[in-house]
Amino acid sequence: MARIKQVERDNHGNYGVTRVHEALNEEPGKKESRRRVQRVMHENGIKAQRSSKFKPQTTKSDPNEAANPNLLEQNFNVDGRNKVWLADMTYIRVGGKWAYLAVVLDLFDRKPIGWALGSSPTGELACMALRRATERRRPTKGLIHHSDRGCQYTSHSYRKLLEKNRIRGSMSRKGNPYDNAPMESFFKTLKVEWVYRQNYRDMKEALSSLFYFIDVYYCCKRIHSALGYKSPKNYEKRTLPAV
Repeated sequence: MARIKQVERDNHGNYGVTRVHEALNEEPGKKESRRRVQRVMHENGIKAQRSSKFKPQTTKSDPNEAANPNLLEQNFNVDGRNKVWLADMTYIRVGGKWAYLAVVLDLFDRKPIGWALGSSPTGELACMALRRATERRRPTKGLIHHSDRGCQYTSHSYRKLLEKNRIRGSMSRKGNPYDNAPMESFFKTLKVEWVYRQNYRDMKEALSSLFYFIDVYYCCKRIHSALGYKSPKNYEKRTLPAV
């Protein structure tokens, strides 16, 4: 029970039975059956503290801009980093108003590698997140960048930034969120496990909080089912060859 409670404290009460079980069995020399973990959690009323919230639309297509073809076709299996990046935007309430979070995610390890927060869902905000991703990862020619058909991603400035970095653009089919499902999953995790529990008074407070969740907790500690219940950092360590 003490070990289960510690796992829940370390992960802000967000882990259900499966993640608690995986986290406990990461400890060397200590193996527990899933059935036992489930029984103890059930008997003591321990479960993931989650709630559902409404998500407004963040991007709107521009009928005057041509969309890129869908190069991904819902193939989310990638054998190395900097092969496929995903991009999207979402809303976050800050000081009683909507703020907008643009994120670029590496599909290989589900790691957010560039993000930016602003007061308007502009193309420049999307460009800022992409520039941070390219500065951090320095991708080579051939990388696929996948997004929805929002005007931020079909804008001239965004297309020029992709061309400058020799990145191939790819876009979801119209009205099909499943074409960018891993990004949708990231935003759901971010909001349900963190943002909905906060009350951001201003942008400075929101930036500090988002930095902790995204760059410290999500990338380095939180385990992911799509990564075999490893954190992005540990998944990268175990799957990429040592340099």
